[in-house]
Amino acid sequence: MPPVAPEQLELEVASVELPAEPRANARRRANPTALGARLALSPEEAAGVLGVSRDYFDEHILLELRVVRRGRRILVALAELQQWLDRSAARTLEARR
Repeated sequence: MPPVAPEQLELEVASVELPAEPRANARRRANPTALGARLALSPEEAAGVLGVSRDYFDEHILLELRVVRRGRRILVALAELQQWLDRSAARTLEARR
C-alpha cells in the first residue's frame, strides 16, 4: 500500500492596513492622578517617601512590614507605612524616657 500524501492547505494572502492611531502600550501605566489617590507603592517608592535608600529599606524596614506579593511585584500599602512610622516613633519616644 503506497503512503498517503498529507492534505495540502491552501493559504490566502491578505493585505494588512496600519491603524490610523497606534494602540496604547499595554505596559504603560495609567495616569495615577486620573485614578485618584494611590493605595500602595513599590519598595523603591516607599524608600523614597521615607527618605532612605532602597538598600536600607530592604535591610531594616521591609522585614517589619506586611506587603502584597504578586509574582515578582511587591506592593507596600501607604497605611502600612504610616502604621510602621507610628510604631517606630512610639518605641523611640519610650526609649528616651
